[in-house]
Amino acid sequence: MKKIIVIILIGIIASQVVIGQLSFSEKKQRDKALNEGITYILQEEYEMASVKLTECLTLDSTFAPAYLQRGRIMIEWGGLDAAMEDLDLAILFEPSLGEAYFYKGYILYGSDTTGADARMFDSAITNGFLDPYAYYFRGLTKIRDGLDGMAMNDFNEAIELKVDFSLAYHERAGIKRRFGDLQGAHFDYQTAIDYQPQFPLAYNNMGSVKILLGDYEGAIHDYTIALDQDPDMIMALNNRGYARYYLGRTDGALQDFDAAITMNKQFPLASLNKASLLAKQDQVLMALKLLDSVLEEYPDEALLYVNRGLIRELTGDLNGACEDWHMAKTLGADEADEYIKECNNQ
Repeated sequence: MKKIIVIILIGIIASQVVIGQLSFSEKKQRDKALNEGITYILQEEYEMASVKLTECLTLDSTFAPAYLQRGRIMIEWGGLDAAMEDLDLAILFEPSLGEAYFYKGYILYGSDTTGADARMFDSAITNGFLDPYAYYFRGLTKIRDGLDGMAMNDFNEAIELKVDFSLAYHERAGIKRRFGDLQGAHFDYQTAIDYQPQFPLAYNNMGSVKILLGDYEGAIHDYTIALDQDPDMIMALNNRGYARYYLGRTDGALQDFDAAITMNKQFPLASLNKASLLAKQDQVLMALKLLDSVLEEYPDEALLYVNRGLIRELTGDLNGACEDWHMAKTLGADEADEYIKECNNQ
C-alpha cells in the first residue's frame, strides 16, 4: 500500500523532564520557537521549521515535542533514519508522548517484519494518541496478521473520530466482504466514494461486491468508472471482462482480456479468463495453446492447471486433465478435489 504522509499537530506539553532549570524567559522563548516551528510546518516551510525546532533544542536539549516535530520534518524529507533518532529521543524524554510512537510505527509500516510497527501503534493509542490515523494504521496491521475482527474495531474507532475517513470505510468494507456481509461492504465502498470521488480502487472493489450480489450491469458500470479514473488498473480491466463474459458479451470481454494481457503479461488471470472464453466459443485448441504458454511462465499457478484440466477434458484427454488437477491440488487448489473424483472413477 502506498504510504500517506499524515500531518497531525500537538499542543505544547507542559510536563517535561528538564536537565537543569530553565528560567521563565528561556521557557517562554523555547515555547515560542516551538509554536513558530509548527506554524512553518503547516505552511510546508520545512527549512524554517527545522531552524526553529533546532533553536528549541539549543535552549532545552530534553524538550520532547521539539524532537517529535523535527522527526516529522525528517519524514517529509525522506530522512527516515534521522527521523527515528529524533522520535527515539522524544520518547526517551517523555515516554508518554503517544504521537512519537505513532510516527515510529508509520516509518516501520510496510518494511518491518517483526511486528514492531503494530507495537508502536498500540503504544501510541495506549499513551493517549487517540487519533483516527493511529487506529487506521493499527487496523491495517491487524488485517496483515489475520485479525479481521480486531481490525474492524479499529476502523470503527477511526470512523467515529473522522466521519469522512474514506480509507477506513474502504478497509472496513473489505472485512465485511470477507465476513459475508455483502450489503454492508457495498455501503462502506459507496460511502468511501461519496467522501473521495476519485477512488478507482473503491470502484473496482465495489464492482466485485456487486458481482457477488448478482448485479453484473452495476459491476460493469463501476469497473468502467475505475478505468476512467485509472486507465492502467489491470484488475478493473480483467474484472469488467469477467462481468461481460458472464452476461454473454463475448466481444467486449475478449477486448478487456486482451487489453489486460497487453498491459501486463505478468498477470496470468487475464490469460486464464481469455482461455475460458475461447473454450466457450469452441476454440478449444487455441485455449489450450494459450494456457500452455502461460504455464511455461507461471508453473506454480494452481488455477491455471485447474482450467487447463477442464479444457483437456473437453478434448477427451481425461488422463491429461487428471494430471493437471492433481498438480493443482499439490499447489494448494482445494477446488481441484471435485474434479479429481472423476479421475478416481475411471
